Amino acid sequence: MFSKIRANFFTGALIVSPLVLTYWVMYFIVDKLNMLLLEPFAGVFKNLVPAQNIEFLTTFLTFILLLVFLTGIGFAARIIILRNIFGFGEKILYRVPMISTIYRTIKEISVSFLVQKNTIFQRVVLVEYTRRGIYQLGFVLSEAAGEVQKKTEGLVINVFIPTTPNPTSGILAIVPIKDTIPLDMSVADGMKMVISGGAVVPKNTDGHRLKDTDDRR
Repeated sequence: MFSKIRANFFTGALIVSPLVLTYWVMYFIVDKLNMLLLEPFAGVFKNLVPAQNIEFLTTFLTFILLLVFLTGIGFAARIIILRNIFGFGEKILYRVPMISTIYRTIKEISVSFLVQKNTIFQRVVLVEYTRRGIYQLGFVLSEAAGEVQKKTEGLVINVFIPTTPNPTSGILAIVPIKDTIPLDMSVADGMKMVISGGAVVPKNTDGHRLKDTDDRR
């Protein structure tokens, strides 16, 4: 019987103690801040608020400022905690074979095309590769120059043809501009298509998804 009473007592103490301690700390802080802010607030509100209400108003405003401050601290702490959790999860992803390659690639592409405004790619084109009738997505880097341009017929351009699903690797093709088919999709949309292996297909200018050749006939 005595052991149950003792257990209940300690349980109640554990529940009440944090509340009492929190109240005491808050009361102490508000009281000290109130003493510091009473005179400045009294100078501001003396012509707006009756003298007998200035102390109450100062206490109220002090309490509100304290709540805002503590809420800001909590918000900042949550951001730090979430960032640490995300960083820990990211480290795990980097250690998983195959997933690490895909995740790292998607992150690099996202940073490159969604955060940075300037990219090395100018536009997206279709290039017949590895044979006639087989098309690859290519990203135009620049017009060819120097010896390459002098020793080729007509205007040629430097086109990067990426691999799927890792577009950080690929080949550089020097292609006559007349043999390329310009596309309206953005560079970012083209990269999404490459990374997804064609699962993510951007919409054309008419708002309809691109269809294969048989559907267009």
